Amino acid sequence: MLDVKRILVASDMSESSALAETRAAKLCLRFGLTELELVNVQDTGFVEVLGQILAGTEKKSEELVIEQVTRDFEPVRKRIADSFGISTKLTVLFGRPSIEIARYAKESRTDLIVAGAKRPGLGKKFFLGNTPDRLLHITPVPLLIVRQEPDSPYQNALIPVDFSQNSIYAARVAVDMMLPASRKIFLHAYDIPNEGLMRYANVSSDLIGSYRTEAKRKAEDEMGRLIASLGSDNRISQVIQYGGAVRIIEDYVNANNPDLIVMGKQGRSNLENLLLGSTTRNTVNETSCDILVVPLMQQPAPAA
Repeated sequence: MLDVKRILVASDMSESSALAETRAAKLCLRFGLTELELVNVQDTGFVEVLGQILAGTEKKSEELVIEQVTRDFEPVRKRIADSFGISTKLTVLFGRPSIEIARYAKESRTDLIVAGAKRPGLGKKFFLGNTPDRLLHITPVPLLIVRQEPDSPYQNALIPVDFSQNSIYAARVAVDMMLPASRKIFLHAYDIPNEGLMRYANVSSDLIGSYRTEAKRKAEDEMGRLIASLGSDNRISQVIQYGGAVRIIEDYVNANNPDLIVMGKQGRSNLENLLLGSTTRNTVNETSCDILVVPLMQQPAPAA
């Protein structure tokens, strides 16, 4: 399902980018890749100012910037080569970082984008920073947001599912990314429609309870089919709870401290790309572990 042949790291040589570079390098080893691509995006405004100062063309200014960025990245590339034995390719783009990275990822057939979240101050939450935050909305491929020190391969992943096509695809991607021996928790939050209205209308608690029981049974059946479809060689457990998805996800994260959360993202239209789902958005904002956000990949149209 996740045939990773090309990994791209969005890097500005910051501390958070260094975490992303290390995690991406380890994922290269996981998937048997010998090269990691580093992408740095420069502001076109600076290029224009440089051209005016030097009385040169925009192309010449871009060439000078690329030369300097290439020199600046030499220690980064050496660290990756020395630590992981893989080569790096540096690509310098010009424009708005999130837009250029998303465009380049699509054009270059990148399979995974890795970006670092900004480190918080004492007592503060992580915040994504402009580029990862905007990439969340427009990424054409899976986006891994790195927040924690990548000391080891992912061992404990939480995969919330609602059995939609998108969440099932994300679950398959998660299983492919993780080592078979790692722990994978599929979590589903269920409820019954209009329970508040039923209580307001004095529907009996016994009848509402029977609806809950039926909803849980259906969720267990769907979860069983999903897990069975992924093969028996994967270490998969399930959690099915009644209530709101955001609260249940937060409670699980606080109690179990997973090192990765994998979630699907809607994105079949431009509007849906801009309006990130509330469950995904709240999970990104309220948790501190790494997060892999998976857009629903476009399937090829059937032959006529």
